Amino acid sequence: MATIKNYFPGGNTSKGFYSFYRYIMSQKEATRIFCIKGGPGTGKSTLMKDIGKYYYDKGYDIEHHHCSSDNNSLDGVVIKGLNVVLIDGTAPHVVDPINPGAVDEILNLGECWNVDGFGKYRQMIIDTNKEVGLYFKKAYKYIAASKIINDDLCSYYSAAQNWGKVNELMLSLKDEILPDKKSNKLHKDRHMFATALTPNGIISFIENLTEGIQKIYVLQGKPGTGHDLILEYLYEEALRYGYYTEVFHSPLRPDKISHLIIPELDIALASSNEIYTPQISHGRIINLNRHLNNALLTKKSDEINECEDDFYNLLNKGLANLKIAKSVHDKLETGYIPNMDFNKINQVKENIISRINGYIK
Repeated sequence: MATIKNYFPGGNTSKGFYSFYRYIMSQKEATRIFCIKGGPGTGKSTLMKDIGKYYYDKGYDIEHHHCSSDNNSLDGVVIKGLNVVLIDGTAPHVVDPINPGAVDEILNLGECWNVDGFGKYRQMIIDTNKEVGLYFKKAYKYIAASKIINDDLCSYYSAAQNWGKVNELMLSLKDEILPDKKSNKLHKDRHMFATALTPNGIISFIENLTEGIQKIYVLQGKPGTGHDLILEYLYEEALRYGYYTEVFHSPLRPDKISHLIIPELDIALASSNEIYTPQISHGRIINLNRHLNNALLTKKSDEINECEDDFYNLLNKGLANLKIAKSVHDKLETGYIPNMDFNKINQVKENIISRINGYIK
């Protein structure tokens, strides 16, 4: 039965907007990449959803790549098996053809709008885009500030952790997860976000991404207790052993790892932390808190509680500003939708489907 897997190829992080769009599919793998250009409300996401559904109904596995600034909207669709990609090529994750004509091409939905009709919306569009940018800047400042406080929180738990025990656990997990026999394939990785900070709050697809995986380990623990160190080590070892590995990064610290999936071994490792608690019923829980020196933490309990409160307050302010940015951005659609010829969009969709059908062998 066909599946739909959900990802975030970009994230609103402590480092601003962070992109893994280049990992949606490589130029070498892709049969065709359509880079879709057009304004808000011009039908990019709907076009991709409709084409994805068409091939899902035909039995193809589909990837939905969601927008972190509007998780109900798609920034990309991958038709597995055909290796065809449709991707939103507009800001902030501008994507342009790398090998135009040979692999990728621009699909310009601007050809489906009434240019003359934009005159009365011109100033509104300019002013609104500027306002949206200001709210995103505010959001990123709050998220960055929350990360600084979270660093302090990590330091309390890190100082109380028994790192010898964590190291023992790391080595035993490696022996348990990675077989003696190495894969004969070239090592390869893919980087994405499973979880994102969005206008609708913290949204995660880790449950969807681990659905059907035989063995799942859930690393549970306070910030700074070793999730990322264990996952970084196992990721590097999996690559060394030659296993293709899907790496899912922290929505707060994009340089850190939150989850790993090793498809060939039918294994996943997920973090349960202060950002998100996965609802995975059949996962094996590994509690990193059991190695903590609780006496040391008790002495610092007031400071830790204050840190936690400050962290969530700042993070929530960041999320609130993302929500405002989206509501302001939605105003742009009032200038674009009246000027779109959606019959032409449907013709574009039928043309793309016809072309993709030509790739079916």
